[in-house]
Amino acid sequence: MSELGSSETRVVDWGLAERLALALAAGGPIWPGTEQELRAESRRAAHLVRRYTGLRPKTALPEAELVRRDEWARVNLDSFRQLSAGVERKLAERMKASRSEGKSAGFPQTIASAATGAEVGLTVGYLAQRVIGQYDVALIGPTRAPRLLFVGPNLSSARERLDVNRDLFLSWIALHETTHAVQFAAVPWLRSHLGAIASELFEGAAVDVRPGDLIGKITRLNPKELLRTVTNGELATLLLTDDQRGLVYRLMATMTVVEGYAEHVMDAVGDQLDPGYAEMRRRLDLDRERRGLLDKVVSKLLGLDLKMAQYSRGKEFADRVVGQAGLRTLNQVWKGPEFLPSNAELEAPGDWIARVGAKRESRLFSLFR
Repeated sequence: MSELGSSETRVVDWGLAERLALALAAGGPIWPGTEQELRAESRRAAHLVRRYTGLRPKTALPEAELVRRDEWARVNLDSFRQLSAGVERKLAERMKASRSEGKSAGFPQTIASAATGAEVGLTVGYLAQRVIGQYDVALIGPTRAPRLLFVGPNLSSARERLDVNRDLFLSWIALHETTHAVQFAAVPWLRSHLGAIASELFEGAAVDVRPGDLIGKITRLNPKELLRTVTNGELATLLLTDDQRGLVYRLMATMTVVEGYAEHVMDAVGDQLDPGYAEMRRRLDLDRERRGLLDKVVSKLLGLDLKMAQYSRGKEFADRVVGQAGLRTLNQVWKGPEFLPSNAELEAPGDWIARVGAKRESRLFSLFR
């Protein structure tokens, strides 16, 4: 990994991040299957997703890859670097300017760099033990070929923990990740839309964050409000300006639709595939509720509970739209950014339907589903 700036101005100690992440990502149970099996299942899933949704990919879908935990960790460390490159560059410039003005630097910067590197490394290492599958697409920076990754040890541990049929489990995870692959391949503007919001958010964060402002905001909160902010995983939003908070809400609304649509498709297709799917889904939901205390605390701090909420909230929106107006109406979310629901419309699907207009469901389209 190439360093951004000299060791005196770097914002993240990426060497430390990598060492921690790879240490946590070592080992794990062996998945008793092959990459060829995953590829066959993912191709089958892509066919089912296209048939149900009517979405037509404009580019080829990536082939499934069976990877180890440490391989997944390296891929995502690189993604973190790309996402944070602009922020690091601007913060490094501010550090150099402070030094030229005779302000304190050096050792405090080294401590901050190490702390940030440790946080990134621990985060990636923790996730490397839990992520089962991932559609990996570059949202910021140069366009690169997307990847469809399945983490072998986590496939094995999740299937054993859920105690479900192996083939059905494989179909389920392939359906979810392949739905994302079909979404991004069929909706060319989606990557650039998400990337533009993320870029603006990251670039602005580097300019506007001031430690004194954060301390002032925290001290103005009463203890009960501060506790609610921390336990809800919202402490980081104290760093944001009103404009940045608006960007976060736009980003969250879009990702809620992306995740919720995939959850809807996964369940709709899964129910058609196997009568045992509903039971597996029940066990998956129960497994999420049974997490240990440490897992729950870490998930809260990393925002993973927020992602689970995205799944639930987005799926409810998709289910209600399909129930009220059909899948062709739901598919209007992919016509352009202006067709995406607002945060308020996610809670009131009828308002979104009224704004974009219901599409009549063709008989032929319904039969294919």
